[in-house]
Amino acid sequence: MTTVDAPEHAAPAPGPPHSDVPWQRLNGRLIWVNLARLVLSTLPTVLSMVFFGTGRHLSDLWPAMVATGIGMFLSVADVVRWLRTRYRITDELVEIKTGRLMRVYRQVPRERIRAVDHKAKLRHRLAGLRVVVISSGRTRPALRLDAVSTDMAGALRRELMPGGALDEAGSQEGAARETVLARARWYWIFYNVINIWGMLVGGLLLWSLDGLLELVNVDLTGALGDLIDRLATGRAGRWALWAAVVAVLGFTALTSGFIKDNWHFQLVRRATEEGTSLVTRQGLLSTREVHRDDRRLRGIHLSEPLFWRWIGLTETAVIATGLASWSLTSEPASSILPRGPIAEARRVASLVLPGPVRPLEEPLRRHPRAALYRRLLWAAVCCAALGGLLAWLGATHVVPGWLWTLPLWAAPLAAVLAVVAYRTLGHTCAGRYLVLRHGLMRRETAALSRETVLGLKVRQSLVQRWWGLVSLGVPTAAGLRFYQAPDMTVEQFMTLADETAPELLAEFLQPAPERNSVAPVE
Repeated sequence: MTTVDAPEHAAPAPGPPHSDVPWQRLNGRLIWVNLARLVLSTLPTVLSMVFFGTGRHLSDLWPAMVATGIGMFLSVADVVRWLRTRYRITDELVEIKTGRLMRVYRQVPRERIRAVDHKAKLRHRLAGLRVVVISSGRTRPALRLDAVSTDMAGALRRELMPGGALDEAGSQEGAARETVLARARWYWIFYNVINIWGMLVGGLLLWSLDGLLELVNVDLTGALGDLIDRLATGRAGRWALWAAVVAVLGFTALTSGFIKDNWHFQLVRRATEEGTSLVTRQGLLSTREVHRDDRRLRGIHLSEPLFWRWIGLTETAVIATGLASWSLTSEPASSILPRGPIAEARRVASLVLPGPVRPLEEPLRRHPRAALYRRLLWAAVCCAALGGLLAWLGATHVVPGWLWTLPLWAAPLAAVLAVVAYRTLGHTCAGRYLVLRHGLMRRETAALSRETVLGLKVRQSLVQRWWGLVSLGVPTAAGLRFYQAPDMTVEQFMTLADETAPELLAEFLQPAPERNSVAPVE
């Protein structure tokens, strides 16, 4: 199998080109790291069998055996990956050959490289290793070298991103050229642990601890249940104490996770040989450092969740080309601040964006009342449709007959949500930036540089046509690739289009020549 990073319109690339540059292996210390992990993964089973005497029955050993099996599988798979991985760097390409079952070849032209970042988990740091992520102009990491030595990670960054890395000799000079824009505050923990996920995490943690302690003949839930029965007198009191135990476990886990991920968090602007870059450094057990070239910066994006909006919480990211906008394993590379207060996000945005204009603090133009009526109509239609469906299911005895009344009782809540969704709508032009805001579950505010607007997409449904509304979409090559402002009037759209990209509509707004005009006679 061959995978090549190339433009979509290009012809399929051939196999690896001939080059005199030799292929290199990943660092051999990865073998010792996995050997140590393999030994540690056997500890649950060994402790259960030797020290705690639970090895007489196989049913007592299965949790420990599952944990041991997973650890052994991951260790062996990582060793196979080391055996099968080769990489090299030529004058034109960065190439890697990997794959455990299928052979995969990937290459990235060096001129398309947008970022070279490194991170390290605890086992990597103990072994002096780093994970190097070489990103191209796509939303996902292009190449991943796991793991190379610390010196090699610095050399790769210096070679692939000139002026973007510090070496030991120039660390003091580089530190003098850095300006700290933001640091994590201890009270930000409140913004990250007070949520409904804390109860779910606490429940899963309690279940996991109970299963783990069963290996050593300790009944955790039984002991907690006896203690709660002595403290509480009624059923409501027992449920409240159980909820408190789960909440304490969940919030403790979320607090420790926030501290682990954002320890010594710093957002700095660093002067390089080719300009400036935004750099974030963070991590306690696992460290991470991300560099973002200011030349590829296109704007700022704020995301405010609905149920945390009352405390002024937001998530802050830059709109830039070549940075991942989402990630399943960690914060995306576009994120520049932990979840925190919106006042701090606006302050940092004013420092990140060039120029005296603060687009996120400019007043927005409100959308017409017809946008509110459209949302109220949708809320009424959804409640009526759901109620009718449940009434039909109740008549056929599929669901309880009273269930159809629930959408009717929920109609006031739906109307309130419609008003909230309407109040989030807004747009304006602030200097060189186009500001768009919308969203119900998440209020999305994007300040996008007008020079990066690739076009204007106008959509109008039948209901919008009745009320004279249009929805505007703005495609761009950075960030989420598409930003929108729904339900504005035609006049608002024409004004915004003229301010944002007047040349796009100039051809359509020119008056047509008269058909019956007579050419002048000389």
